[in-house]
Amino acid sequence: MAGTQTTIETDVAVIGAGTAGLAAYRAAKAAGRRALLIEGGEHGTTCARVGCMPSKLLIAPAEAAHAVGRFAAFGMQPVAVKVDRRAVMERVRVERDRFVAFVTDDVDALPDGDKLSGCATFVDDRTLSIDDRILVKAASIVIATGSSPVFPVAWRALGDRLATNEDVFEWHELPESVAVFGPGVVGLELGQALHRLGVRVKVFGRGGGVGPLSNPALIDHARKVFDQEFYLDTNAHAEVARDGDEVVVSYRALDGSTRTERFAYLVAATGRSPNVDKLGLENTTLALDARGVPLYDRTTLQCGGSSIFVAGDASNDSPVLHEASDE
Repeated sequence: MAGTQTTIETDVAVIGAGTAGLAAYRAAKAAGRRALLIEGGEHGTTCARVGCMPSKLLIAPAEAAHAVGRFAAFGMQPVAVKVDRRAVMERVRVERDRFVAFVTDDVDALPDGDKLSGCATFVDDRTLSIDDRILVKAASIVIATGSSPVFPVAWRALGDRLATNEDVFEWHELPESVAVFGPGVVGLELGQALHRLGVRVKVFGRGGGVGPLSNPALIDHARKVFDQEFYLDTNAHAEVARDGDEVVVSYRALDGSTRTERFAYLVAATGRSPNVDKLGLENTTLALDARGVPLYDRTTLQCGGSSIFVAGDASNDSPVLHEASDE
């Protein structure tokens, strides 16, 4: 098959056209290098499509609804707020799509010879195969393939009652209830926003953590603050199952009692994993960690002594837009 492949040579090949990938491509071009941007999936950054931007679009109406409930503290008479569950989500999707369009328009404006659609796999440290049809030989390669949600395999049995943060922003209407698993930044953001928009919410975690906090006193204080709004158990013992169109959660409550509740969805906010498992890294000389992610220098982002670099969420370090761009 390799004999029938077209060969392209470039200075810098960038795998992934998200925030980090686009920044790497632009930096290479600014330095006068030949650069090739390779994308095997949807264009539009994680932040714009399913991350920071749509989450803030959901948080904005939640904060507005919550503010009304605090009127009395300022000597004003509160008014009844009726949340239009469908209108809220329609605005989230419309504005989200507008943000994504800014990114896709930028990619569309790039020279045709600088971008390539297809899934890249390593042949060796300096060669990529794109869908077994094109060989790309590059002096340097940047892995900027982003990340995807991870959750226990057993939860797949929940079918369409299982949602990740990437699914939430596709909802056409706010559900009546959700069980959020994972009190990290994403889980707490979504849980609090949905609660303030009238959704019955309970948040479950394991290990006692709250968001990115590490100080025990701050964790305890944060737990109490969130618990004033919605149920939060950061070290839950829970089992889940599907029954019809509902998710049944059986858990030991904070008071020690055993309870069973039904929810419209289980929202999995249990972390993300770098998209590196299909890159053929076994064909390279790179050293990998236990999760299959290349070991790299956090200052230079270089993988060992190779000409391969890793940036953005693919590095399994800090999944934040501005940091991905800086990298």
